[in-house]
Amino acid sequence: MIPLFEQLHPGAIGLFTFDQSSNHCAMAEDSLQASKMNLNPGGKVPKMKNGWYIKDGERIIQQMQNEEGIPKGIRAILAERGLWPTNGIRLDCNGQCSDNCCARRIMANQPDFLEQKSQISEKITNAGHFVDYYPKFHCECNYIERFWGAAKRQVRRDCDYSFASLKSRVPQTMKSISLETIRKFSRKSWRYIHAYSKGLNGEVAAWAVKKFKSHRKISEEIEKIIEEYNNH
Repeated sequence: MIPLFEQLHPGAIGLFTFDQSSNHCAMAEDSLQASKMNLNPGGKVPKMKNGWYIKDGERIIQQMQNEEGIPKGIRAILAERGLWPTNGIRLDCNGQCSDNCCARRIMANQPDFLEQKSQISEKITNAGHFVDYYPKFHCECNYIERFWGAAKRQVRRDCDYSFASLKSRVPQTMKSISLETIRKFSRKSWRYIHAYSKGLNGEVAAWAVKKFKSHRKISEEIEKIIEEYNNH
């Protein structure tokens, strides 16, 4: 995807947007994840990339494996950072969580772990581009969903539901959705995003998007929109 974008738009910086599916938010195998760490060295845990911490104003790079290549475990990692309690602490909490309730929580709250991005985000930002995610459970903000919907409707109408027909119809249908139609889907999604950003939600947002479909954005006068909707 990135090489194709850079070939089509040389010198440009792209903004890639995704919905928050488990695939899009998946972490790389060597990512910093406290949930996958043991308290003590070894065990069936992935080998993680180097972490870091700040000491006396200096950024210290920390190896997550010992000299034998075995994962150190949370106890050793926190001890090297000067964060392991003298009286010890359990791996996981047994009750309500707080910032320092257990070793795993302390580890997860470290700045290098908090900065850990998904695999997609790392790939895109390392290439010099931007990435953003749509709000959870708001498919109307992602215009690709409208594209899929239009393609599905056309396929259902034209194919005989045999496997051979689907293999030929699906690619043809996806290519047949015009750029003009895709841009209309995009504008409608941005109207939803604008409505949500102004505090509208649910039926009010859907009504406002339909009401102001001839405009590029929802009116700034939100109070009037809500009043008009209530009187509708």
